[in-house]
Amino acid sequence: MPEALKRKDKDGTPYQRPPAIEAWIKKLESVEVASRVLQFAGVSRTAPEHVPTEVLLYFLRRAWADGEHGQFEKIYRLLMKRVDQSLRSKIWSSRIGSATDIRDEIINRFVVLVTKDCASQADMLDFYEVHFDQAMVALRTSVLRKFKAVVGDVTTVPLGTQDADGPEVSPEVEVALESFLSGNPQKIDDPAFRSTLFAAIDRLPQDQKQVIGLLLKGIPIDAKEKDVMTIARILQCDERTVRNRRDRACKALKAILEEEAEL
Repeated sequence: MPEALKRKDKDGTPYQRPPAIEAWIKKLESVEVASRVLQFAGVSRTAPEHVPTEVLLYFLRRAWADGEHGQFEKIYRLLMKRVDQSLRSKIWSSRIGSATDIRDEIINRFVVLVTKDCASQADMLDFYEVHFDQAMVALRTSVLRKFKAVVGDVTTVPLGTQDADGPEVSPEVEVALESFLSGNPQKIDDPAFRSTLFAAIDRLPQDQKQVIGLLLKGIPIDAKEKDVMTIARILQCDERTVRNRRDRACKALKAILEEEAEL
């Protein structure tokens, strides 16, 4: 029996999956795990045997809750492949920004939602289990509005959290940039410097920008505990690769910031 969703409408009515989604879940719950995962992959969306993305998300969340991390990672890769393919067909470069930057920001936000949902076992992804495409439209709209708001200025991907004075830089990045700050940690509190820093991050190669972006969102590089979502697990690489990308990013940021300081 599919586990009930926790989130409720404004009137207190619990979210309900469409009957077709419930039917798919019930059908696949009785299928061997390996066969189920195979059914998730490689089928055209127009084919009758295509498994809706809402169903993939259901089994992704259940795999994490049940501690089935190998199964989780397989479903996660398939889910992210679907998200990426969908965005490539819907997001194009325009005057508000490059398609790559916009898609990356949407994907990063979705990854953070998955991470927080796994960490809290809450209801953050409940609506995605009800109407995945509609939820993604809302997410895309939110990101596009943010990109439109900075047309005419330096377009930066919002990689950190916001406070009253601007983006908040994580402790990891503060430590990584310590050599640049030359013993003046107060500079990191300067909104103008933070704005320059975030513009510099936007100039990094995509693999490095992705690592720094996830660090800024508070996601650890690696963890011994299997129930902790990490950058290494999100990017499907070992922690040494993540640390190398982080170190190269920080070296590049130092060079960019020094160049800006000389102008």
